[in-house]
Amino acid sequence: MAGALQYVCLLLTFAVPIHECVAVRQDPKCVTGEPCFDLGTVETMARRVSKDLIYADGENILLKHNSFDKIRKKKELHSCVLEKIIDLFENVLITTKGKSSMPHEGDLDHHLELIHIMHRLRNCVFKVKKGCDKLYDNAYENSDITRPSKKSEATEAAIEQLKKLKYASDRLDDVKIQEKVMDELKSLHLYMPGKGFRKKLNN
Repeated sequence: MAGALQYVCLLLTFAVPIHECVAVRQDPKCVTGEPCFDLGTVETMARRVSKDLIYADGENILLKHNSFDKIRKKKELHSCVLEKIIDLFENVLITTKGKSSMPHEGDLDHHLELIHIMHRLRNCVFKVKKGCDKLYDNAYENSDITRPSKKSEATEAAIEQLKKLKYASDRLDDVKIQEKVMDELKSLHLYMPGKGFRKKLNN
């Protein structure tokens, strides 16, 4: 009887962790497949269609990482911001399509490929159930751009990032804005990973 009881306890010991992993199979620790998208591909292709620019302090469109990391830690905020980041890059890619002086590699048009990649990345972003409208409304009430202070909370950083994105989006015809967006596209892969980025496609 004691032997049978020990056997049952042993089974339960192994069964519980297996069940936990199955129950949360979308948790990154339990996902065994490939990531949703190889973000290094974006950087490689972006380098072929952009110039290297030097920015004055505060001119960048994407927040510096110490500020953006506050957003990244909040899954829903990160997702809402990523949607607008992808919108901007996709719109600039479409606007500048055919204007790039960079040569193609054989039949591969890196510019066109990047437009398709933006669509794929959008499918990788975590979908916020309640939507992002409230955050967007808060961000666009005042269009003045001010840099977030060191004490900024995640929401304040997200609003600041959205203001910068809107400022650039409203000036898509400006060649300098286009070049700046294309240059920052090279670092997009550093902003995507995190809780707001799915490890696998569900569809």
